[in-house]
Amino acid sequence: MSDAQSQTALSALRIDRSAAPLKRQRRLRWLIPAALLLAVLVAVAAAVARRTPTVRVAEVREPLPGEQQTELSASGYVDSRRRSVIAPLIAGQLVEVTVEEGEPVRQGQVMARLDDRDARVVLDRAEAEVRAAGARLGAAQAQALNAERTTERTRNLARQGAVSRAQLLDVETAGRATLESLNLAKAQLAIARRAREAARLQLAHTVVRAPFDGTVSKKLANEGAVLAPAALTGTNLGGIVELVDLHALEVEAEVSEEQLSRIHTGQPTLIFLDALPERAFPGQVATVRPAIDRSKATATVLVRFQSVPQGALPDMGAKVSFLRQPLPPGELDAHGQPPRVPASAVVHDGKGDAVWVVKDARLTRQPVRVGGRVGDEVSLTQGPRAGTQVVVAPDPKRLRDGRRVKVETGGG
Repeated sequence: MSDAQSQTALSALRIDRSAAPLKRQRRLRWLIPAALLLAVLVAVAAAVARRTPTVRVAEVREPLPGEQQTELSASGYVDSRRRSVIAPLIAGQLVEVTVEEGEPVRQGQVMARLDDRDARVVLDRAEAEVRAAGARLGAAQAQALNAERTTERTRNLARQGAVSRAQLLDVETAGRATLESLNLAKAQLAIARRAREAARLQLAHTVVRAPFDGTVSKKLANEGAVLAPAALTGTNLGGIVELVDLHALEVEAEVSEEQLSRIHTGQPTLIFLDALPERAFPGQVATVRPAIDRSKATATVLVRFQSVPQGALPDMGAKVSFLRQPLPPGELDAHGQPPRVPASAVVHDGKGDAVWVVKDARLTRQPVRVGGRVGDEVSLTQGPRAGTQVVVAPDPKRLRDGRRVKVETGGG
């Protein structure tokens, strides 16, 4: 074998190493995206694990009186059957307000005075007109009496033939004219007296009095204000004070029209005032206003207190429970009964019954002892106190002691 042939054979036996870098480049081209994808997945999993879960909560609550007898509930506001804006009957400038807000007043008590100078001038003039009309009437009466006597004498003379028939007719005509003047004077005196009465009434209207016993709830005007009873513009429509009878309070509750068939006059109720949440006040349905609010599809039901509670005021928020039958006095107080939570808030696991309490945005598992079930709720003979927030329908896989959570807005 020649040297050239030997070189050719050796060349054929050599390994071609130029293909190896190409394969490595191809492997790296797939490994780098895969590694990046894996890193992203790991980061996402870590973020999901660290994400703060959102929970829906409800408050542990004390039971309300009469819950078992409640037919339906409605919200409303306290109002008074006698509530008026006191305004003058005439226009004028306010010179004195004699009452203040919160002050009790009696019927007929002076509450304000208007400037009465014009009214007094009108009354003085009316008094003068009455005096003048009285004087004219006196003169007319004297003339009528004299005419009557003259007529009688003339008639006697006419019967004797001492005066002619024409003279008698003239005297009788003059007598009738005098009588008409007397009647006119009487009418003028009556008109003058009526004008005097009107002037006196106008003067009396400058003094504003309380139309009923009540309490001044608002002061609407101060001295110097010019008031007009029928004013249609401006911030003051003629009112001086608002007067409310606090002994005639009632609740105006709004009830949807489809529920009206469940309400009747005289039906027993329980009234809960937002300002006095610890108490329930018995009442009854007074009437249902015969009108429907189109925009809300509701009717107003007037509910009266059996005894108006001390501290109740107009415009207080109220809730009304319409009962199937009256409650005995001993059942008006629900204190001492075990608190309640939604049944879905209680978890049952190997450790026993418990609820997840939310405090300062962190979870705490608290054991409970469950009593009876009432509708969608259960009573707790042992557990958190009323007002505590607990998780509704908790997910055991996502919750643990000490974990931070977010409370769902409007939850519970």
